[in-house]
Amino acid sequence: MVEMRAFEPDFLRRLDRLVLGIRRSLSVRVGQRQIGRIQGAGIEPENFKEYAEGDDLRFLDWNTYARLDQLAIRTYRVERQVEVTVMIDRSASMGLPERDDKLGLALALGASLAYVAMGENDAVRLAAFATVRDGERLSATPFHRRREAYQQFKPFVTGLKPRGATGLFDAVSEFMRERRSPGVVILISDFLVEPGEFEDALARLLAARHELKVLHVMGEQETEANYPPGLYRIRDVETGAMREVVFGAELAEACRRKVSELRERLRDYCLRHGIVYAPAFGARNLETILERELPRLGVVR
Repeated sequence: MVEMRAFEPDFLRRLDRLVLGIRRSLSVRVGQRQIGRIQGAGIEPENFKEYAEGDDLRFLDWNTYARLDQLAIRTYRVERQVEVTVMIDRSASMGLPERDDKLGLALALGASLAYVAMGENDAVRLAAFATVRDGERLSATPFHRRREAYQQFKPFVTGLKPRGATGLFDAVSEFMRERRSPGVVILISDFLVEPGEFEDALARLLAARHELKVLHVMGEQETEANYPPGLYRIRDVETGAMREVVFGAELAEACRRKVSELRERLRDYCLRHGIVYAPAFGARNLETILERELPRLGVVR
């Protein structure tokens, strides 16, 4: 299975040169509460602002006052450590078509990006979401910071099986209840939900000031609708709904059009709202996606 590639030493060495493309340098007034933790020695003077009531007097620039008889506060650029949560869709639709191995690709990408982030000593965890009969919506690992702990993700990754409905909005709501400080969220899914659901889920994360990256995982057979013609009885693996269809060239074209419409709507929403969108099509393209497409799109650099 393709997710096992993410734990092979030769594969990981190819990721060593990559850095997660996140906005970690922020212009702030020292002492103001921000994402993550100040890295100590990384504080650099950057600019000045006019003093306003309530500003911390410790950061008055007395040289400016002596020269210009004006009160000014010095601001700084600080290097901050952030929390990164990689949310992976493990719903039933991620298991079909079987030969596409969408869940395997999602897990391999998620684990690989966690490894990359750990190279900067960021706090990283993996989370998997789906709505299942026992009521579970979101399961997650503890946060790990250093690559020495990376292999601790392996039991979580290898133990996940596709099941349940996607439940994207419910999973995001549960995530928001437990993580109140903004961080970085990497969302990996096939997004086979109603468009309004993924838009509402992404909007909620944005409103909480999380920095978002969306990886849209689809399979080659699913994208191309490459099925033999004939009469099919099909079942929705997430809702259980059944129907009969006669599959042929016309229906194949309709399937391809639906996939294209979903991709375009998700991509356009992300572009309008400053979210990095990266298509990840085909498990056999794992290396190309990680080493060529994700750097090109700004997910990593």
